[in-house]
Amino acid sequence: MTRKAKIPALTGLRAIAACLVFFYHWFFQYVDELPLLIGAPFKAGDVGVPIFFALSGFLITMRYLDDFGQKKITYRRYLFKRVIRIFPVYLAVVTLFVAAFGRPLNMIPDSWMGWVSIYTLTQALFPDWFYLGTLVGWTLTIELIFYIVAPVLLKLFYRKSIWQVLVICTVAGVMMLGIGIGLSFLAPVSNSLLGAKRNWLMQFTFFGHAPDFFVGMFFAYLFLARRQDSDLRRHSSKLIWGSIVLAYTAILLLVITDAPMGTPEHRGLGFLVALASSVLVLATALDDNNRNPVTRFLGLRWMVYLGSISYALYLIQLTEPIQWLYWLALGKYGGIENRILQAVLIYCVATPIAALFYELIEKPTHRLLSRMV
Repeated sequence: MTRKAKIPALTGLRAIAACLVFFYHWFFQYVDELPLLIGAPFKAGDVGVPIFFALSGFLITMRYLDDFGQKKITYRRYLFKRVIRIFPVYLAVVTLFVAAFGRPLNMIPDSWMGWVSIYTLTQALFPDWFYLGTLVGWTLTIELIFYIVAPVLLKLFYRKSIWQVLVICTVAGVMMLGIGIGLSFLAPVSNSLLGAKRNWLMQFTFFGHAPDFFVGMFFAYLFLARRQDSDLRRHSSKLIWGSIVLAYTAILLLVITDAPMGTPEHRGLGFLVALASSVLVLATALDDNNRNPVTRFLGLRWMVYLGSISYALYLIQLTEPIQWLYWLALGKYGGIENRILQAVLIYCVATPIAALFYELIEKPTHRLLSRMV
């Protein structure tokens, strides 16, 4: 199996996932003003997280399956490449936009151990600290854990049949869910995963979200194994539209059922979004000629750029400078009272700030550090 060249539409999909999370945070409580069919993606915008996870599983498999299967890369080199992808801009945001301001207060630790958890991206291992730092840092803890365990699965995948890989992903996902549930039955230990509430474990730890990654990994393997299959490629457009309908249906059900986070209903529908996203990623990867309008849209230059800066946007969205712009510049001094319009404008303001982090920190530091491996 050989890797495919970079697929622009997949970067564009990151922009969509980032927008869902951004607007979920900034005006989900006001979307009742909108019709259900329009407001649902923002009311349940936290589904952007399983979309990110599924996409990550797909891309890691695409990039490293052969490397680990053929022993072309060491675990140390692989992990270093992953770390330099997420840490430089994260550390810059935490330092410049959180620690330097000392606000928002709910992101600031009250102990040196809390600061250590922030700067090592381990806050999601501690129930009392998982919101510290950027408020979304807990998702990066989960991402980092996935990076650590992914090579084990990639080695198991290599030269296996599609059905064998499906079994491996299913068993691994069930095992992670089982461990997460099992931890909730243990004697509680303060500020640890031991004895933590089950819903919290399913929503905010790797154990609850592991299936989101693994489904992306499976569909990446399916793509690598069957990308020359003319029948599969011929049906790529149907898969694209079908996956969008499936994802949207799951989002509607999340809003209608209003299930609490971490419950089987909520996590099940979140996984359904991850599954639909994985199918969408597979189908757009198969659509080499950009025949489908969705592939063309996601692959537009400006969409790809928004996807490139989406990580920085994701990190800064709830930090003090952005909140100040929202509550003061747009609300008090700008005289803009409509909450939805405020959210759109703050997105327009936050996007160029994210672009600066991307151009001045993320991109150059990644290039510099990449020369070391």
